[in-house]
Amino acid sequence: MKIKTLLQKWWLWLLLILATLFIITGILSSLYFNPWLQDELESRVKKESNGLYSLKLHGLDSSFLSGRIQADSISLVPDFEAWAQRHEASQQDTAAAKAPRTLLDLKTNRLVLAGINFIGILRGKPLDLSRLRVTQPSILITEMRQDTTETHEPLHKAVDGIMRNLQIGSIQVTEGSLRIREGQDAKSDRIVLEDLRVTVKDFNLDSTAFQDEDRAYYARRIALESGRVELTLPDGTYKLQATALKANTEDATLNLGNLKLIPLLENAALARLKEGKAVSTIRLEVPEINLSGVDYKVHSRYNNLSAKNMVIKNPSLSAYMDRKNFAVKGTKPLPHDIIQELKTGLTIQKIEVQGMHIRYEELAEEATEKGIITFENLYATISNVTNDKNQMSAKTPAVVEAKTKAYGKAPLAVTIRLNLLDPDGYHTIQGRAGPTDPAVLNPILEPTTFISVKEGRLQKSDFKIELYRNKASGNLNVRYQNFKVDVLTKDENKRQSFAKKLLSKVANKVVIKSDNPEKGEALRAGKIDVVRARNRSVFNYWKDCLVSGFRTAAGIEGIGADLKDANR
Repeated sequence: MKIKTLLQKWWLWLLLILATLFIITGILSSLYFNPWLQDELESRVKKESNGLYSLKLHGLDSSFLSGRIQADSISLVPDFEAWAQRHEASQQDTAAAKAPRTLLDLKTNRLVLAGINFIGILRGKPLDLSRLRVTQPSILITEMRQDTTETHEPLHKAVDGIMRNLQIGSIQVTEGSLRIREGQDAKSDRIVLEDLRVTVKDFNLDSTAFQDEDRAYYARRIALESGRVELTLPDGTYKLQATALKANTEDATLNLGNLKLIPLLENAALARLKEGKAVSTIRLEVPEINLSGVDYKVHSRYNNLSAKNMVIKNPSLSAYMDRKNFAVKGTKPLPHDIIQELKTGLTIQKIEVQGMHIRYEELAEEATEKGIITFENLYATISNVTNDKNQMSAKTPAVVEAKTKAYGKAPLAVTIRLNLLDPDGYHTIQGRAGPTDPAVLNPILEPTTFISVKEGRLQKSDFKIELYRNKASGNLNVRYQNFKVDVLTKDENKRQSFAKKLLSKVANKVVIKSDNPEKGEALRAGKIDVVRARNRSVFNYWKDCLVSGFRTAAGIEGIGADLKDANR
């Protein structure tokens, strides 16, 4: 085709005109529109934040025709002095605008906004993007004052200006980091997330999206992944740490990898921080936690926590308490108290604990060495953990079913039923123990009770207990043969003094019934009658119940602490 003929085609002229306009528009944008846009955005942020923030854009480039803005990097920097002035003004004049509770410091590398309706924005319409992509954002949130509000205003009501009714088709964040600290001068961060990756689909910041039951946090779908996660408790005593976190609102899952609870203080320092009160130092390691059926949609609207299933794989828990150098003070909570004091709704239909290891160490008041007890290979199912009054009642309690072996040798199985909303802390425990050699319990009995099991055999036994906030009763049917004990001296250089040896012989021959049942007699039921020592944990309460039943069955009710004395 000849060039002259080709130039007579109308569509070619149209293409040439459009190409020319595109080139001219690009040149004009580079010379005039981009500088104007950069100055407009930076000045608007300064103005609309009343001087609290400064925005700096680097390498800004835009296309008016394609509706695209990109920047090589941006920084949003708070002005702490301006915040302090506003805060002081609001303290002196209640009519003055309050300073925000938090300040945001944002730095990011490449930023891309696509599908912007510039004409719509100029006509006052909401900001509408087809895509937002952010690379390597670094976000630091500083909590400038304590949060004293019971409820929080939804985000769509809190924003104003161009952010109101914001719409974004998709959001992609890669290689991000998030830090939250308490105060400008904080020496460490309270929350840290590293290597953060987020994708969001169809985000609408308005009341309709907030109430939409198919959305969570205003979006159709949010998927979040991160590397290291750290959370320091507000009192600075413990740190929660995980190497991986995954959350997905679409498939309703939450996964944590290598979760650890790490004490930041030694036991003595922790006790002194608690005004000289004996406290447990706890360490926890969990290789994997998986939640399914997580209701992100309900949480986004009402702040309630809800999940169908939670699987905790191979956790390891250790605890240590020093009762020799620090006094046991205060009132320890029951599980009921913990649930009832929650400020947010909680419902977990089922919790599965798989292959747990527990180690507890205690230095008793007159002991010279620590007592130790371990529970190996614990498997438990906990159902109906909730503070919802429509789901929790005496007829539909939380149920714990657990099986384990003390020291890896003594079998123990229990079923615990708890009406977690009962004001009197009512719950029941049924279980069975044995058969085993009771001497396996000596590592905890000798340093804490100064009694050592010398001989005997514990057969399969069962128990049933009813417990309230302040007292418990029940029966322990314990079967054993040839049970003998040593009563130990508290002198660490002598296992048994002459007086203790004499007492052991008297106890074994006269006081302790060495067999149950004795030949030709019926089984002696061990009556359980306990007044709770409220300054000790719920686990100690349960242990006292078993000790009470065994004392009755063995005929040694007068030996040891008075389990009917609440101040023991």
